[in-house]
Formats: sequence, structure tokens, C-alpha cells
Amino acid sequence: MEEEYIRIGKLDISRYNKLCEKTIITDEVIITYKQIEHINEERLGIYEKYKNQLEEIIKNPDYIIADPKHDETGLVIKEYEEDIVVVLKLNTTNKDKKNSIIIIWEIKEKRLQRYLLTHKTIYKKE
Repeated sequence: MEEEYIRIGKLDISRYNKLCEKTIITDEVIITYKQIEHINEERLGIYEKYKNQLEEIIKNPDYIIADPKHDETGLVIKEYEEDIVVVLKLNTTNKDKKNSIIIIWEIKEKRLQRYLLTHKTIYKKE
């Protein structure tokens, strides 16, 4: 059976573990074809623009910020010419599931600064 997702890479659990009360049980990160379709519907061209950088974003983010609206979910931010955010849902409960990218979007510096003031920062690149 053909897989329903693309493997992105592996995350450093020690960098992400404060996003969850439970232990993250896998370091694998994927994106499903369904989520790619959703991203393309919401933000035309954004997946194609950043698909080759997703592994680097997950491995070496500039910031990881807790998503206040969703448990076990983080805003993974890497600064390029445009700031970009990858929303990552972490797996803490099912050994058969992977950590999954939910959405990708670009933000401006002003919004990044607002996030840093109003959300819990889990990780900041030194």
C-alpha cells in the first residue's frame, strides 16, 4: 500500500519536549497529502515555496512557541526573508503515529514579536 504521507525528517525531542505534558514518543515528522492539499487551498504556492526547507526548519528552528489553542502543538518558526511558521502537531500517545505538519504560513516581523510577547516560548536559537 502506498503511504499517505511524505517523510520530512527527524526532530530533536529535547528541543520540543516542553510543548507537551506527556513524553513525545517518536522523532519522525511527516506531512500528509491531505494536509498538503489543505495548505495549497489556504495559501496557494506556500508548500511548493518551502517544501525543500521543511526538514531544516524542523531540525533547526529559530523559535518554538506553544500553540495556546491546541495541546501538543507548536509554532515552529524559521526566519528567512519572510518569517515562516510551520505548525507541528506532536505525537505523545500512539506509537504507530508520527509528528505531523499541520499548516505552513508566512508572518511579518511585527507578528513574530507579538507571538513572542503573548505566547510561551519553548525554544529560542542562541
